[in-house]
Amino acid sequence: MEQADPRQLFNTSWTIHRLSPLHHGKDSETLLDNKVALKTYATRLRDYLTGDALAGIYTSASAADDAALSKTGALKDCLWQPISDQSLHDEAPSRSQDTTFPGILVTLEYENIIYKAALLANTTSSPNQRSGSTSLPLLLTRFPTALRQTFITFLSTNFDTYCSPLRLPSSFLCAGLETYIDTLRTQRPSTSDTVEDVIKELQLTLSFSSSIAPALKSLNVSVARASLAGFLRDQSGQSAPKSRSLQHKLRSPFIANLISYLETHLAMKLDLDGSSSDQLAKQHVRLSKVACAAFVLGSEGRVKLVVPANRDVGDGDDGSRLGGDKNELALEAGESLLRSVIRKAVLEDHSTT
Repeated sequence: MEQADPRQLFNTSWTIHRLSPLHHGKDSETLLDNKVALKTYATRLRDYLTGDALAGIYTSASAADDAALSKTGALKDCLWQPISDQSLHDEAPSRSQDTTFPGILVTLEYENIIYKAALLANTTSSPNQRSGSTSLPLLLTRFPTALRQTFITFLSTNFDTYCSPLRLPSSFLCAGLETYIDTLRTQRPSTSDTVEDVIKELQLTLSFSSSIAPALKSLNVSVARASLAGFLRDQSGQSAPKSRSLQHKLRSPFIANLISYLETHLAMKLDLDGSSSDQLAKQHVRLSKVACAAFVLGSEGRVKLVVPANRDVGDGDDGSRLGGDKNELALEAGESLLRSVIRKAVLEDHSTT
C-alpha cells in the first residue's frame, strides 16, 4: 500500500480533537500496518458518506458549510494510508526515529476539492497497538463542520472511540511559542536573525473574562519583526541562555519580557504562562491565539504549522525565502511543536481515564 508523505501534516490549517483508543478487534488485530484493514475502513467510510449519512450532512450543515458542500461535487475516492516513516530531512536515516509521525492519513477526494484528516500516534514511543486496539490520540481534520461531525460519528461507531475537542490553554500556547523559538536558537548554530526570518511579525491575542471587561472580549498585540530580538534578551540585556537545562529553570524569556513590557507600559498585570501566584491574573486574562509566519496556535483547537515547500533555495534579502539551514531549523521547530500537541492529547487522554 502506498504510504502518505508526512509533509502533508504541514502547511494546512487543522482542527484538533483527542481520541481514546480505537477498538477494531472484531475486524482486525492490527491497524497501522494492515493494508487490508485500512482498505476495509476506507470502503466503509466511502459507503457511509455516499449513503444515508449524506442527507444528514446537508441537514446539519450551517449556511457556510452548505455553500462549501454544494461546491464539492461527488465523492470520487476515499483513501486510508499509513503515514510514511521516512525522515522529513535530507540527512542520515538515524534521525528518522525522532522526526516521523506514525499514524493514518485519511483523504476524501471530491470532484472539486480534497479534504483530509490525520490520526496520529504518540511520537515519544512506538505506536501502542495492543491486540485489537490502537492508540492514536490526536485527530487532525480539515473538513467543513458538518462533514467533520459525520466523520467523528463514523469513528465512534466503527471503533468505539470517544472524541472530544482538544483545547489549548494559555500556558500551552506560551510553552509552544517558547518551544518553537528555543528550537530555532539552540538546536544547532544559527545566525542571529534566524528567529526574525522564520517568525517574522508575531500576533498575540489576549482574551478577557466578561466579569472584568464586559465590553472588551480580546486585545491583539503585535510584535514587529525588528522587536523580536529585544524580547529574547534577559533582564541584564544579554542574550537569553542557550542551554536548555538552564533555560528551563527560568521563566520563559520571551513571555516573561512581554509580560514585563505590558505591565510597565500598559499597566496590565498578566499571568499568561501560569508562573505567577496572582490568582486574579490567572482567572481573567489569558493568551488565546499565537500567529506568525511560521505557525498558528488557537486555544479553541486550531493548529497550522508552516514549513518551506522547497528547501533547496538560496538566501533572500527580501525575507520571502529562507536559506537551507534556516529551512531545516524551521522544519525541526515545526516538528517539535507538533510533537508537543500530540503529547498534550496523550496527557488529556490519561487525565480522563
